[in-house]
Parts: sequence; structure tokens; C-alpha cells
Amino acid sequence: MLILSRVCAEFHDKSGAVIHRITPAMLGLFHDAPDALKGDLLFEMLVADGSIKRPEDARTDRNLEQDPMKNATADGKEIKAEKAAKETKPKAEEKAAENPTGQTKQGKPDK
Repeated sequence: MLILSRVCAEFHDKSGAVIHRITPAMLGLFHDAPDALKGDLLFEMLVADGSIKRPEDARTDRNLEQDPMKNATADGKEIKAEKAAKETKPKAEEKAAENPTGQTKQGKPDK
């Protein structure tokens, strides 16, 4: 199976033997991984939080190839849609939402 990882990891089978490693050199690159990874709980957890991506179609492939860390935090986890929308809100809108009257604490208009 083809995967792209934003984090390093080591996956084991039920007996504890290593079945696959993601090294620093593999970060942000597509690589082929064995299907046996699907049985490892760590793999499922990393897929769930967005640290490992399995491209579904060609468009997703291209987007991930162009910027593997897009919509991801520094620790590799995927930013959820509502967080991404909140973070892109302009500062002026945030300030207006916090102070709808336009006055400071002293009662003077805000500049």
C-alpha cells in the first residue's frame, strides 16, 4: 500500500517483530508499505490523527506531493477543518468580534 508519513514510526506484528520502519529520510515522501501494517494499532492511530496519509485519488496524490505538511501541525497531526478556518480569520475581524462597541476599557474609542 502507498502511504505518506509526517512522523517517524516503527510497526510490529502480533509477535513483536518489526514489519516496517518510517525513518527521517522517508518523511514527506510516498513509499510502499506492507499491507500487514493495517493490523498494528499504532498505524490505525496515526491514520486517524492524520500523521499518515493514504491517498485516495490522483488529486489527493498531487496535493500531498506538492506540500506534504499542508494543514498539519509541527508534530505531524492534521489540522481539523474548524481549526483551520479559525486560524485563517483576519486579525481585524477577531478584534471586532472581541470589542463590538469599538471602545476601550477607559470608554474611549479604539484606534
